[in-house]
Amino acid sequence: MYAILYTLQAKAQKLEETGGFVAKHTCLKERIRKWERKCHEIECYYNEAAARIKKSADVIVNRMLIELESGGNVRFEEGSPTDIWFSSCHDLVLSRFCASDYKDHNVSGIKIHRIIRIHNRMLRTRFDDILSSIVDDPDGEYYPCNRNTGYRKLLEYLFWMQDPQLSNGANEPGHLLEEGFLEAQTYSDLGRDGAVSLSNSLSLADRHRIEHLTKNGKNSDYSDSCPFRYGQLVISKVYLGKSVKALDDRQISKSSYPKIDAVFKPRKMCISNEGDTLCECSARQCEWYLFDNRLVLPEYVVEFEYVTKFRSKSPFSYFNDMLLDNRECRLPAVPHADDDKSADDDIINMEPQCKPRPRLIALTEELVLKLANVDSMSSITSLNLHGNALSKLKPIHSLHNLKRLVVSGNELTKLDELSNMCIEYLDVSFNKLCTLDGLKNVHKLKFLDLSWNKLCNTREDLSILRKHVPNLLILDTRHNNWQKPENLRLRIIGRLKSLTLLDGSCVSETEATGALRIAAGSRISHLSLLTHTRTDNNKPRSLSLLTTPHILEKISRSKPEKMNEHDSHWFLKGLENCLKLHELYLDNNCLSKLEGIGKLIQLRRLSLDSNYISTLENTGIQFLTGLSYLSLENNKIVSLAGVQKLMSLVELYVGNNILNSVREIFFLKTLPNLVIIDLYGNPVVHEMDNYRLFIIYHLKTLKALDGLAIEATEGSIAKDTFGGRLTPDFVAEKLGHSNFEDVRELDLPNSAIRIVDLGLNDTFLNLRSVNLEHNNLTSFSGLIHLPNLRVLCLNHNHIECIMPRSKPQQNKRVVSTINNNRAGDFFNNNSTDSMTPVMESLEVLHLGYNNIKDMAALQLGRLTSLKALFLQGNEILKVEGLEGLHDLRELVLDRNKIKNIFETSFMNQWNLQELHIEENRIRDLSNLHCLEHLQRLYLGSNREISELEKLDSLVNMIEISLVNNPAARRHLHRPLLVFRLKQLMVIDGIPVNEEERTKAELYYMDQQQVNMVEGTLPGISQYKTQVPVKVTTMHLGSSPIWNGGAIYDENTPESLQRGGGRRRGNSKTDNGTGVLNRGNTIVAPGYGGMRHYLNQIPYVTPPSQSEINQAKNNKR
Repeated sequence: MYAILYTLQAKAQKLEETGGFVAKHTCLKERIRKWERKCHEIECYYNEAAARIKKSADVIVNRMLIELESGGNVRFEEGSPTDIWFSSCHDLVLSRFCASDYKDHNVSGIKIHRIIRIHNRMLRTRFDDILSSIVDDPDGEYYPCNRNTGYRKLLEYLFWMQDPQLSNGANEPGHLLEEGFLEAQTYSDLGRDGAVSLSNSLSLADRHRIEHLTKNGKNSDYSDSCPFRYGQLVISKVYLGKSVKALDDRQISKSSYPKIDAVFKPRKMCISNEGDTLCECSARQCEWYLFDNRLVLPEYVVEFEYVTKFRSKSPFSYFNDMLLDNRECRLPAVPHADDDKSADDDIINMEPQCKPRPRLIALTEELVLKLANVDSMSSITSLNLHGNALSKLKPIHSLHNLKRLVVSGNELTKLDELSNMCIEYLDVSFNKLCTLDGLKNVHKLKFLDLSWNKLCNTREDLSILRKHVPNLLILDTRHNNWQKPENLRLRIIGRLKSLTLLDGSCVSETEATGALRIAAGSRISHLSLLTHTRTDNNKPRSLSLLTTPHILEKISRSKPEKMNEHDSHWFLKGLENCLKLHELYLDNNCLSKLEGIGKLIQLRRLSLDSNYISTLENTGIQFLTGLSYLSLENNKIVSLAGVQKLMSLVELYVGNNILNSVREIFFLKTLPNLVIIDLYGNPVVHEMDNYRLFIIYHLKTLKALDGLAIEATEGSIAKDTFGGRLTPDFVAEKLGHSNFEDVRELDLPNSAIRIVDLGLNDTFLNLRSVNLEHNNLTSFSGLIHLPNLRVLCLNHNHIECIMPRSKPQQNKRVVSTINNNRAGDFFNNNSTDSMTPVMESLEVLHLGYNNIKDMAALQLGRLTSLKALFLQGNEILKVEGLEGLHDLRELVLDRNKIKNIFETSFMNQWNLQELHIEENRIRDLSNLHCLEHLQRLYLGSNREISELEKLDSLVNMIEISLVNNPAARRHLHRPLLVFRLKQLMVIDGIPVNEEERTKAELYYMDQQQVNMVEGTLPGISQYKTQVPVKVTTMHLGSSPIWNGGAIYDENTPESLQRGGGRRRGNSKTDNGTGVLNRGNTIVAPGYGGMRHYLNQIPYVTPPSQSEINQAKNNKR
């Protein structure tokens, strides 16, 4: 509807400024008026439906209060079709409905929505006692089962419905359910028949209500064709006793019928002007009058709806029951003719067509001059800026001669730029104005259109117009969210006395007089005091503990009238001294701020329903630590901040507010006694999936939510749905805010997380590091949607694969017929879809202690940017699945079960610089030749490792560790490694110095010469030189254990030899001593900033040349 009016208004605006196209402009204006009438019609239907639903809700609340206040002596049981009494009552109502009785109202049937059974112990006991006294035998004994059973024939079920014309008749339905029907004399005093009036016909019982509502409906422009469509019927059990037919049409009273219990009137006597009817049931229809109200027992309440031959025009007529039952419902499309849209299109496309204008995003003087087609700003007197995205009007101040300005259809929120201007015509409709504050000294303004904005502060905005726009003649304020819209037109007329046209209607003399009366009534004067004061001659007799003014207000017939509610700026004052106040009710006011209650520390119940409060933070409510009941329904609450300190709170009602985020409930998690909460009517209820389960999961103490009790099964379902899920809500709760764009690190170990669901890629845009150690993850789950994540720590989880696994299927390896090697197996087994790259910014990945057995199943090749991979402490048997990690710099495979290194294990890892394979079962060092840039190799605590010569291809090696290997016990492993690997700087954590390097070279050069000489002498067999070497007792250690994050730099091999590119460990094992128990080891700095352990294997000096020669001589 808004879009249609906006489009039509835009076309009309373009036509109007040109001065031509009269016919098309007239048609557009007519269509605009047509849609405005449609808007008014829908608004009337909405108000009617809202009033009806509010009335139904008040009835339900009143019943609940009766149950509570009666202590269970009065109960209301809602029936279902499975109940026997429900079916009996349903059939009874249908049997006493006759469509021919409603032929003048086009009613064709009746639909029963709800049947409620009344359990009133007091009325039941009273009814049984009176009935017992009537049917007692002469000896005073009462045998309802065996004797005097004839009285049952005189028991009947009759109907009663409210009579709106009866004084205080609106409150009678609630009164009779609790206290029964009024006495016969009371009805006589109210001008009715002196008896309880009931009927055995629905049409007779409802005739007074139908007549009253039909008469009132004729005065409304837009109302339901059947204004009495919805009704409530009370079915009572009555004892008729001795009954006679009414003698004439005079009022019925007990004095006219002595010794008679009941009087009945046939339908013809009740409705004298009714013509002949063809229905036979009309002869049985009667109206009954019972003189003793104690013999009338209300037992059922039936809520029904009349079904008419023609469907109601109101789009809200079928939402009563769904809304009252808290069932989700959607508003239907607005009913209108099918050709309405086509008619609009036809008018918009009428000839001549308007040329489209470029849309302005910002306003500058150059654009204004170009748009107006003038040379100077002073030449502009009329300016049309309709339909742009303007939020400010900065250059407007330089238009000194501007008289007419149209800025409709923009995004203006204030009118500050228009102050002190000489504008006479201003159209700011279809904008986002929230206030008129800033509009000053516009004294020449005569036309102002404020329709379709967001104005709400009635008093403040009218005061601004009265002060700064005193000569206004035409004003349009329609379609704004004004506070207290009742009598808004008269209030505007009273403030702006120069108005001649308001909201499209002329201001009449009658309205001006009424506006002056309202304005005078809003001020306290001597005359108003005399007019509104009341005097009682006698002090009312009452046992109530209330003060005399309160007693007068409740029971005195001269009680003061309700104060004027038209003032929208109400506030609290004077409560600071009410220190012993226990209950405070401030419902149905215009309070926009909550103040002055911080000292009411003894307050137990606080109700602020139907106000304009938007926040509770810093209002003093946090000091009410004893508050157990808080109701803030029908306000403007946007956040629950401020409630978290109310530790005694048991009930919280914040329905029908503006709570948009479900994270607001995190403020309630600190409340240990919260049992009941009502959030129904807030946007969050409909916008979030599984909203109810989310609340139940986070608020463990809740017993009722949104008026429905929480079942045990709901708690289990909520736990299964939200338990162990890492969501944005979970993160917001842990961090205390929801500014996810500012989050760079996330550290959530030991949080029992099993699923990660952090939303779309742009939610955690700047997240760089995530630590989820000691959780229950089986895959990366939602972590793959973090686009800029660089460091991920998932140690001590149950990771099986990057992506969640599907159902297990038998995996048959495809064997290549051309090349039956392991490389061929790899390329045949991996499809393009399964190896699509993910997490392309990830550089460091920790997967230690995850019980991983198959590296290929992890799909690590999808992490194409990975530079460091930690897989220590798993059950890996074979190194595989690394083919896609071309940028890998460091690989940790310590404490696994690796036996061999295959040819395809490091096939594509030519950039690998550091490799840890300690505490495995490796025997062979083959297939390491492809690691061209490997600089550090840690092979400690493996099995027999021989053939160290196979490391010759690792020409860039600068550090190696063979600690706790059998090969390390051979005293020549250091000289051998020093001699073969020229770049080697550290062995087993001990630096290689120049002296050691020189001795190793000399030793092996001599060894080569001896072998060459002996090989050239014919007939002399070769022999091995034997040199006695004294070996001392040694304590074996191992290379450092790395179990933390890593930092890398891209340095050249020369700088790496000087210590660049080293990984720096930043954590230890649980006992702080490392796996190999180095807690007491002395650590000293080594070459290039490295560190070595002084208790590792000491260097054994190789024998000198003289010792070798001496050994040869001894051999000979």
